[in-house]
Amino acid sequence: MEIFAGVEILCPYPALYIKEIETVVIADLHLGYEGIMAEQGIFIPKTQFTKQQKMLNKIVRMRQAKRIIINGDVKHEFSETSYHEFREVSELFELLQKLFKEVHLVKGNHDNFIIYVTRRYGIALHEELTLGRFHFFHGHRMPQEGKAEFLIMGHEHPAIALFDEIGVKEKVKCFLYGSAGGKKLVVLPAFSPLAYGSEVNAMPKSELLSPLLQSIDVDELEVIAVSEEAGCLPFAKLGELRRFA
Repeated sequence: MEIFAGVEILCPYPALYIKEIETVVIADLHLGYEGIMAEQGIFIPKTQFTKQQKMLNKIVRMRQAKRIIINGDVKHEFSETSYHEFREVSELFELLQKLFKEVHLVKGNHDNFIIYVTRRYGIALHEELTLGRFHFFHGHRMPQEGKAEFLIMGHEHPAIALFDEIGVKEKVKCFLYGSAGGKKLVVLPAFSPLAYGSEVNAMPKSELLSPLLQSIDVDELEVIAVSEEAGCLPFAKLGELRRFA
């Protein structure tokens, strides 16, 4: 589903394809999450990475991109790279190097110590990255971009809360896109199946995670929900959805 000319959502997955630079973009994988939870006494079946691998293989069959950008938070633990993360991140990089000619990681706020893994596999690591008209940054800080026309970010894990006629709630991941200070903005949902994220239509602007989103009129952003079961579902602008939350 095209949201800007040459910029499309790879339905039904939380991934973006930019034709002009032959690039797939994903964000917020949070690898190692189940292992970290197990160390804290919370046991979750280890299915996340297997599902992400399957999604990546399907995405490659959809678009023969030469490059992939992970737009922050490839790992979950803040303080260090745990054994669980090291193993899964290593397997991920090995897979991506088979699927793409170039692999880039934009550092997210969870990606402390990730340089030890990226160096081992020769993965390009960036604080922020500009390719042509497109600027990629994670979103936990304001971007330091210059003349780029597009801003592409993650971090927020956007989702919308939907209610049926008896009030049962379902949370669905979504893309946000529109204008931000004269530039075109795209906010990616989390690629992690376990990270459904912020209910952006049911929370005040002051509680948004990203300082950029706090600084703009988010109610004017367009919303497209995405799920493997339903595909891509265009909704009204975020401000309209807030009326029904």
